[in-house]
Amino acid sequence: MAPDAAAGLRNVSLVGQNKTAIVVGGTLGIGAGVARLLARLGCSRIIIVGRNETRGKAVLEVLKELAPKESRIVVEFIKGDLSDSKGMREVASSLQKAAGDAGIDYLIMSQNGTPAGLNTKYNADGHDTAFAVQAISRFALAYLLTTSGGLVPNAIVMSIANQGQSLDDLSVDDLSLKTRLAKGPSATGIFINQSQRDSTVLDSAFEELNLRYPQYQYFSLWPGLVKTEEFNFSITPGYIKVIMWLGLKIIGTTPDQYANFPVYILASPDAQRTLGSGKYFDRVLNPTPLGKWSRDPKNRQALWEKLKEIIGEQ
Repeated sequence: MAPDAAAGLRNVSLVGQNKTAIVVGGTLGIGAGVARLLARLGCSRIIIVGRNETRGKAVLEVLKELAPKESRIVVEFIKGDLSDSKGMREVASSLQKAAGDAGIDYLIMSQNGTPAGLNTKYNADGHDTAFAVQAISRFALAYLLTTSGGLVPNAIVMSIANQGQSLDDLSVDDLSLKTRLAKGPSATGIFINQSQRDSTVLDSAFEELNLRYPQYQYFSLWPGLVKTEEFNFSITPGYIKVIMWLGLKIIGTTPDQYANFPVYILASPDAQRTLGSGKYFDRVLNPTPLGKWSRDPKNRQALWEKLKEIIGEQ
């Protein structure tokens, strides 16, 4: 049975625990909601990463207003572009420098790279830009901050994105699905394939992170449908648009409502007892399995090496 995350946080306080939280994609939507809740709970330090400095600074002011006075909150905005490997490495370096010797307790990644369908664009590395933001950058930041010593012992790294899907015939040599696109698929078909690809890559990367670095915890959460400030139905093709519209009407949440679920994992002392050892969860923290492709260790190993190559790590 899924926990009541909001109830589980009612008596939680982070005041005096000297926690440093980094929220990537924290200027809008889910990331901003998570940052606001962490501030309310008294998180000592919150670093927001985003592309829009004006929005970033506005979020910082809100966090200072929400924080209990006794928390003496420190907030910071880091501007960064995660659409290619150069930008990913620069952001990782900036985060490590900003965190300093105190290290990072929570790394929450909610950056949005919605599948582009037939309108795919490519970055300087030759990869699908939306895929780079959604999947490659999550691996890059988690891997680089893990291997550089940026995380404190038992730190929590969390990806909030689509989880549990599988593109069963994914090739690590065609992660941007250029072969499929060359065959002229339908807009709906390639959109679905891209979504499955993103989930497959994230599932595989996070499973390997958990296996390779057991001194930390790597969580992957599927948020479901969250009505963010820039939610745009026009990006989805065909019947998917109708499904998303109905979904938002029936089970959709706001960023602040949804934030209870990831923050419950981060901050509630009861989380480990109620959730067990699982690391992959749906929108209300029911455990979810890895997709078919990701369950194969050979697939994950090949992808791991490919992702390291993409971000310049050998």
